[in-house]
Amino acid sequence: MADAVMAVWGDADPAVEAEFAEWYHREHVPERVGLPGWRSGRRYRRVDRGRHRYLALYEVDSLASFDDPIYRHTLDHPTDWTKRMMPGFRNFVRATCRVRLVAGEVSGGYLASIRYAPSDAMREPIARWLGGDVLHGLRDRAGITRVQFWEADLTRSLAPTAEQSMRSGSDGRAPFTAVIEGTDRSAVDDALREGEIVTGLAERGATEVEVGVYQLMFALSR
Repeated sequence: MADAVMAVWGDADPAVEAEFAEWYHREHVPERVGLPGWRSGRRYRRVDRGRHRYLALYEVDSLASFDDPIYRHTLDHPTDWTKRMMPGFRNFVRATCRVRLVAGEVSGGYLASIRYAPSDAMREPIARWLGGDVLHGLRDRAGITRVQFWEADLTRSLAPTAEQSMRSGSDGRAPFTAVIEGTDRSAVDDALREGEIVTGLAERGATEVEVGVYQLMFALSR
């Protein structure tokens, strides 16, 4: 498992949604995975209700990979196809994250992401609670292949770029994310419910809580 990830949640303008799918697997993910330090890229489609219908997930060597001049050049010099796609993003949330916890080596065909923002006082108490008993307790459930806990570097996540300037609206943020991966949706749904993560976050005063369950569409590794 890589030491850092980039996660991008969002929707697409229905008028260009079909072209988005083609752009992602024909150009965008191959372009990103070809960059120095970028190991893999995956795209998911949401299977429960709610916004952020799509999730793109990239594994990289470290947070320093996001500072590489070649990557920065791609952000500020997008391809013609990328320029055409950027205005079609909706509800865009981008997080470049340090992986604080990973248990399990197998990526699942289904994934639940739980994003939240803690108060300053509860930042580490919530992280210890989630990264301790909660996620570790779910890892050994039948059908669960991997659990993760990410902390975003918000400075890198929200850095202005030429690509960002082409999107409609401001980018959203995802300070912390818990991830549960599994072999089928029922395993992930059951783990999400029985882990009581959403309830526990509310009890600890977390805000901006967003939960989604996603199915893998495609994956590319180096």
